[in-house]
Amino acid sequence: MRRAVLENWLEEFLNVEAVSDHLPNGLQIEGTGEVKKVLTAVSINLDVVRAALNEGADTIIVHHGMFWNNEQRTIKGYRRKRILQILNGNINLFAYHLPLDLHPEISHNRMILAKLDAQVPQEEGEKRIQFGLKGLLQCPCSFEELVKRINLALDAESRFFHYGKSTIGSLLVVSGAGRNLIDTVSELDVDAYLTGDAAENTEYVAREEGLNYIFAGHYNTEKPGIIELGRRVEQEFGIPVRFFDSRNPL
Repeated sequence: MRRAVLENWLEEFLNVEAVSDHLPNGLQIEGTGEVKKVLTAVSINLDVVRAALNEGADTIIVHHGMFWNNEQRTIKGYRRKRILQILNGNINLFAYHLPLDLHPEISHNRMILAKLDAQVPQEEGEKRIQFGLKGLLQCPCSFEELVKRINLALDAESRFFHYGKSTIGSLLVVSGAGRNLIDTVSELDVDAYLTGDAAENTEYVAREEGLNYIFAGHYNTEKPGIIELGRRVEQEFGIPVRFFDSRNPL
């Protein structure tokens, strides 16, 4: 398959032009014009590049790419090492950040809710709560059971602050860095909040507001969308796609 065909499909499927972001979404580093095998990952790093080289993957698709608007623009240190191996291997590097976070079908939030057997109410599909998505559990469960389900679904060891209801019927999911949205969550009608991280003052706020706050790791909460994107690419084009798991606890 020609790289341009994959690039155009990703651009259209993820509706890249409609999303304002703080990194260049799409093809960040150009490699071979022919795509035969794809490796997906949450974030680009040297282990991902080496895995692609070892497995003969000519294309890498990640959620967190090589370049961000607010980072330094010199190519040295770890950036040089990564880029050098990518160029030497003639590998394509694609990155999709907010277009994946906000996708109406395969966003991390939506995929997580599906794994937890939670449905997104009709009205929630029409609006967004600052990158979050609310879900209603098909079978309400105890807080402890919810944490177990989350750990199983994300292969994670979640930490939490249990200051809210003991029976959970609804939750808000914000994949990745959702710690700064706690003020918004405290005003919403949800029984629990699942995100990737927490701040130093998170427990104080959770306790004082009576919240159930669960953080399963930025990495773990942003695996589902990129895994599903790889599955869609494999399904659409019939080329092998594998997800590389970096096993990051943060």
